[in-house]
Amino acid sequence: MKNSFLHVIDTTLRDGEQAPGVVFSLTEKLQIAALLDELGVEEIEAGTPAIGKEEQHAIKTIAGAGFSFKTSCWCRAIYKDIDEAADLGTSSVNISLPVSDIQINTLGKTRAWVLQETRQMVAYAKQLFPHVTLGAQDATRAESDFLNEFIFFAYDAGADRIRICDTVGVADPLMVIQIFKAISDCFKDVELEFHGHNDMGMATANAISALKSGAHCISATVNGMGERAGNAVLEEVIAYANRHLAPNRYHTNTINRLCKYVARASGYRLPENKPLIGKLAYRHESGIHTSAILRNKESYQVLNPEDFGADEQSFTFGKHSGKASVIAFFKENGILLDPQTANTILTHVKELAHTTKGPVSTETLFHIHQLVERQPKNQQYKNQILP
Repeated sequence: MKNSFLHVIDTTLRDGEQAPGVVFSLTEKLQIAALLDELGVEEIEAGTPAIGKEEQHAIKTIAGAGFSFKTSCWCRAIYKDIDEAADLGTSSVNISLPVSDIQINTLGKTRAWVLQETRQMVAYAKQLFPHVTLGAQDATRAESDFLNEFIFFAYDAGADRIRICDTVGVADPLMVIQIFKAISDCFKDVELEFHGHNDMGMATANAISALKSGAHCISATVNGMGERAGNAVLEEVIAYANRHLAPNRYHTNTINRLCKYVARASGYRLPENKPLIGKLAYRHESGIHTSAILRNKESYQVLNPEDFGADEQSFTFGKHSGKASVIAFFKENGILLDPQTANTILTHVKELAHTTKGPVSTETLFHIHQLVERQPKNQQYKNQILP
């Protein structure tokens, strides 16, 4: 895949807000949009006009705010939806139609109806928008010949982009690769997008697989938020792209502020071990790891926290700690330990961690050191250290 075709679409303000209980105010939407612009995202899906007048006002405000990214909005395959969207000033419209038999039959429709609607809706939207995306809803459960027929009808009617949707999150990376390679072989001139849900925890990996096998665009959400188990994680896709696909295209030092702002605005708490920015993402306890990192940082950590606006790398102390990290910690604090003292401190750290089932704080580490220094080397201090 040529890096010039990499195009990231954020759908936090549309699909992300569909997470249960999430409502962003206009002020919050504008702040999220501003941070996405700073990050360098190429396009955002700003909302769904059919939700109502307030949603339409928000979409129009974002589209007219002068951001660098392109804007789109999501519509059902209904003329009224497309008409309402046309007055909002977005660069593009995304229309969705089902392509799997289970979804077509659930609507009481037929494949013939889908193809007819494809021609009519795309042709109508092209009169109102310079760019039209047609979403193949539930494409990963569609029969491949019908999916190809759908894409042919859409492209023939003038669609600029086809969105391949893993609507219920059933795909895995190998399946995604097979789908995109097959479509790319049949439709070499069609711009393809992947939109994945995370029901089985594979949305981000699926998005990367799509990019490496024929997709030009992927859509994702900040913190992976969205309905059910959410979507592909925007910041993780961008971190991967910056490292492997398009070096330094995105301003990733915005990620920490963006993720934390979206978490506060949505009311969803971030896990401590969240990749890229989590409290534990750059902390090390294992003695083998910390000893190696002290010699060569990249031995057990290839990402730099400052690249993502995160806290600096640090060591934590507990059951798995080693002598090297204890010696390094005290050296950084102006205290040189002899090997025997370091071993004694480490013994008490392990005992304390085992008893409390948690990490040992730096304050406690200093307290252990003071007790060790005051007492004979062969004496045990566990009872004095434990609260």
